[in-house]
Amino acid sequence: MTCELPVAGHCPMGCGETLQRRDLDSAIVCAADACPRPDAVDTILREQETEHIVQFDEDGFTIRHPLRERLDDALMHCELHRHCTRLPGPPRDGAGQYRAIFLGPRDWVFQRREGA
Repeated sequence: MTCELPVAGHCPMGCGETLQRRDLDSAIVCAADACPRPDAVDTILREQETEHIVQFDEDGFTIRHPLRERLDDALMHCELHRHCTRLPGPPRDGAGQYRAIFLGPRDWVFQRREGA
């Protein structure tokens, strides 16, 4: 017999308060039948990257912010977007994905992500 334990919180896919912890593997999943991605919470929580990821293209960039910036609205005060708009283009190694590491006010280091 499988035991599903309710988990406080909302499904990130918009299903509402439908989260459960599966007894079988302790994964947190959405119990809504119509959920397009029942494993979304578990997948998000298993992500090991804790820094910003920036995808630089020749004509712009896209930023994936770390989850910690959802706390206390830190995302709304993140300086990385402003920093990237001031750059003349992609980092020296060209277009691709980079890990952005904050060193101090207006000081970021970009490390190219191989295989991304």
